[in-house]
Amino acid sequence: EDFERPESGQDAAAGRMPPKKDSAATSNKLLRSAIDKGVDEFLCPITQELPVDPVMAEDGHVYERTAIGQWLQRSGKSPVTNLEMGQKLLDAKQVRSMLATMVKSGAISGDKADKWQERLKAEDQAREWQREAEGGDARAMCKLGASHDRANDDSEAVGKARMWYQRSAQHGYNRGLTNYANKLHNSGEKGHAALHWMEAATRGDAWACIQVAGLYSRGISGYLAQDLELAKRWCLKALACKLKDDGDGALPDEDDEAKANAWLDANADVAALWFDAPDRHAAGRERDDR
Repeated sequence: EDFERPESGQDAAAGRMPPKKDSAATSNKLLRSAIDKGVDEFLCPITQELPVDPVMAEDGHVYERTAIGQWLQRSGKSPVTNLEMGQKLLDAKQVRSMLATMVKSGAISGDKADKWQERLKAEDQAREWQREAEGGDARAMCKLGASHDRANDDSEAVGKARMWYQRSAQHGYNRGLTNYANKLHNSGEKGHAALHWMEAATRGDAWACIQVAGLYSRGISGYLAQDLELAKRWCLKALACKLKDDGDGALPDEDDEAKANAWLDANADVAALWFDAPDRHAAGRERDDR
């Protein structure tokens, strides 16, 4: 009796068309590419980042408000077309809402989205500090000054940073006093800055101690004679700073420690003659214990 031989796997496959590629994966890649290209259209031409506070300029392009504002202070031409352009800027709230939706949904991801969210968070934090500062919180005043310092280097931001540092100092916050002195020094008011650094250092601010040490190490013509023994005294004091019960003082951070130790290593032959100069190694052990 004849029996029909069943087809083998190869026989069954013979004559059939090869399987089609996964069209869904291809479509996803095309969609991702289209989204990325579309998002690039909203990058600020100046910062090359997604704008947190987008505005439409008269050239029809979307910019970060602070970036285009600074540009227009220096130039009357478009950053994109290089043609003459007016100063009028229009809020682009729809762009911000669309970017927020796309970031939250994951349509925009990666470095662009991460930076946008970080800057958005920083702006939210700055608004909270603004509220607290206007309510009289000296620490918030100092934080708000620092946020203006980090934002950009235009004259308006520098002025706001200085103003809030000064208010923080006037309300008794020691780091505010140190930072206010930094601003005075940067604007050429070196004698005034030295006096504030000295007060802040005496109250236990590590960064102020570093600044005072630098003043004695270099000397200031007409203000302060060079004195390496006093410079060493203040470097050692910087390493021994700690937070006080009354809110003054500030522990040295890594940068403070690096600057103090670098100076002390380079000037190891300078004597520590001052009665209140802390022991360097004891200060280091105490920091490790904390």
